[in-house]
Amino acid sequence: MTFDWQMPRDPFADDPNDPASLFDDDDPMPPLTQEERIQIERDLILVRKFKAALQPRGINGIFFYCEDCDQQHFYDWDIMTANMRSTLAGELSPVHEPSANPNPDAYLPWDYCLGYLDGMNYRG
Repeated sequence: MTFDWQMPRDPFADDPNDPASLFDDDDPMPPLTQEERIQIERDLILVRKFKAALQPRGINGIFFYCEDCDQQHFYDWDIMTANMRSTLAGELSPVHEPSANPNPDAYLPWDYCLGYLDGMNYRG
């Protein structure tokens, strides 16, 4: 049995506003500085701690406000981890789609997660 299957046409073909036009395949990412590498490694450790402390409480990840589109973006713990690992490896972050209709109550801002960990470690 053979299949005569073709990839669907690119929905942005011939579109002058194609989001992929922002990327230049010939322009590789500049290497991370030592300070950037250290910060990402620290953030990666924090994401693991956030997940361990907050996922059992029903928190699925982090949200960030995007000034470009004026919306919140929701990132699961595993997506955050994969993005950071890709950056450390000098690769572009993998393409991912946000979950359909994420529950905003299941995501927290980064600073809240930091405060939560600080509160858990408070020895007052």
